[in-house]
Amino acid sequence: MPATLRQRIVKQLKPENSRIDELTQLDAALGLWFVDAVESLMHHAGVTAEDVDIIGSHGQTMWHDVQQPRDAHSERMTWQLGDGSFIAAKTGITTVCDFRTADVALGGQGAPLMPVFDALMYGNQRPSTIALQNIGGIGNVTLLPHAASAEDNRHIMGFDTGPGNMVIDRFAEIISHGRLLYDKDGLFSSQGKVDEALLQSWLEHPFYQQSPPKSTGREQFGHEYADACWQDCVARGVSPFDAIATATALTARTIAHSYEQAALVMGVYPEYVVVSGGGAYNPTLMRLLAADVRPGTRVSRAGEACDINGQPLPLSDAALTLGSVIEADSKEAVAFAVFAYQAVCGRSNHLPATTGASHEIVLGKLCPGMNFRQLLEVVQLINDEDRHVAQVVASLRSTIATVATAMAKRIALGGRVFYVGAGTSGRLGVLDASEIPPTFSAPSMWFQGLIAGGDHALRNAVEGAEDNREQGKLDLLAKELTDLDVVMGIAASGTTPYVHGALQATKEAFPGSHTVLIACNPLRETDYPYIDTFLTAVVGPEILTGSTRMKAGTATKLILNQLSTVAMIVSGKTYGNLMVDLRVSNQKLRRRAIRILKLVLGDVDDDEAVQLLEQAGGQVKVAIAMRLTGVTTTKEEAEAVLRSHHGRLGHIVARSAAGETAT
Repeated sequence: MPATLRQRIVKQLKPENSRIDELTQLDAALGLWFVDAVESLMHHAGVTAEDVDIIGSHGQTMWHDVQQPRDAHSERMTWQLGDGSFIAAKTGITTVCDFRTADVALGGQGAPLMPVFDALMYGNQRPSTIALQNIGGIGNVTLLPHAASAEDNRHIMGFDTGPGNMVIDRFAEIISHGRLLYDKDGLFSSQGKVDEALLQSWLEHPFYQQSPPKSTGREQFGHEYADACWQDCVARGVSPFDAIATATALTARTIAHSYEQAALVMGVYPEYVVVSGGGAYNPTLMRLLAADVRPGTRVSRAGEACDINGQPLPLSDAALTLGSVIEADSKEAVAFAVFAYQAVCGRSNHLPATTGASHEIVLGKLCPGMNFRQLLEVVQLINDEDRHVAQVVASLRSTIATVATAMAKRIALGGRVFYVGAGTSGRLGVLDASEIPPTFSAPSMWFQGLIAGGDHALRNAVEGAEDNREQGKLDLLAKELTDLDVVMGIAASGTTPYVHGALQATKEAFPGSHTVLIACNPLRETDYPYIDTFLTAVVGPEILTGSTRMKAGTATKLILNQLSTVAMIVSGKTYGNLMVDLRVSNQKLRRRAIRILKLVLGDVDDDEAVQLLEQAGGQVKVAIAMRLTGVTTTKEEAEAVLRSHHGRLGHIVARSAAGETAT
């Protein structure tokens, strides 16, 4: 950023210097500077504006005051300069900006926004608890516990840890008489010693005592705060290098302290700390942070395969190796590009559990560029094609119902369902199988997904895996199949060797098994005598030639949804349209369980519903059975009644309505 533009911004950050005319000019000046940055990036990448669909621009935060309003005339608010309209108008590229305001409007703190990106990038296959620590002007962290699910992000915690580089940068500026704007390579701080007494006095700031989640900004830790800390150093006779060493220790200590606070809430402490942002390039700060976290916790810079001590990180950990794709100083830029994409697609791009917002919403203001109409036309074309996909799948409803019923019958007899696929098809099978246990409280063995290349292929392309017919056979037979099992091949082309290897081996070894193939190309069925049932959804050419993740993927997902859902309905896992076979494991499910109990039983209030749930061990179906079979029925007796009715709650409800006692 040009020094003159930076100076204008710094001047306006102080309320006593702020002028509405200068702020207006700055809004335009920043927008134009962002335009220069976009054009420079496109030139570097060798692309033109026609190649870029969307720009995401966070802007320059000028004010972020999200504490409780001081009086009836004040509101919580955040404000970023650098209007996206300038960017869109000058580049012709549709731009999304101002991501924080809507979250604040819903009672949130507008920060941190990174957790939703971190959850998306790092997924839910984490064997370890990871702290994704960004050290920019303000420090913020996303804590991803090993048990967190990508579909239940309330297990994830994100919050601001306090000043990141703000105080350090200000001290470097003072020490260098304005020649340096940051402590490059930690050179100044490495020459000083931490004044522990001074550090302890700084740690008494109220923000550090707050329990997470919490948010802060330059309003608390900007120049005014940093200058006050510098005066503390002067008053105590602390040398400049000791002063900046202590400021650096403040950042490290507050980050480590925040992990301890979070551990009290989450019950876990990070085993790995992956640092991004400018602070990741300060060796002194990284060394202090590594010393302040608990023994055994590994600290590394994003994008590197070793920790700060040079010890290799476990590259088998998919969550950590994925982080190497994004360099430490690029993470936030990539994140806001993703947020812009989600906004244009109408998807929520924040986690209310970490910001405090009352509910999910789409963050960001849309500033149409010259390409906006083209984007709408592309989206319309995709929507039109997707409607055609739904019609094609609807034409298969009779066969889908037959297969789903067969799946339920075989499961009841002890059989299992195996999805087998490669690439997108394999991932969709694994996804559907993974969703059955949490959705229907079904045993994980009932539905299992196999993908060519193994679990590594869920996030990475494994070259040649889909062509290995023999491996498909070996992977399936390793599951100790029986004649009761259903093996469902998923192949958009209909000819994937890995899939056919699995299907043929199944039928030859277990003639009584049921084999199914889901395909999106027309096939001559007589060429495949080892397949019992074909579900062929001919959706036509893809909008992007060869991209089977689009129409073929949509058709496959619809078919799998219908097959597994109908199978679970036939298996008695639902009552009407209610998922009564629900086991309460979090607050959302607890609220849903109470609503279901009140709907089914009709004459219970919240308190009685809660009591029933507790007596039933959090199992909704058991709670309903307890109530309908008698006021003195125990959990064990209700479970026995359910078993006698093959788990079908409808039978018990019907007998109760008829005045009979279900036994």
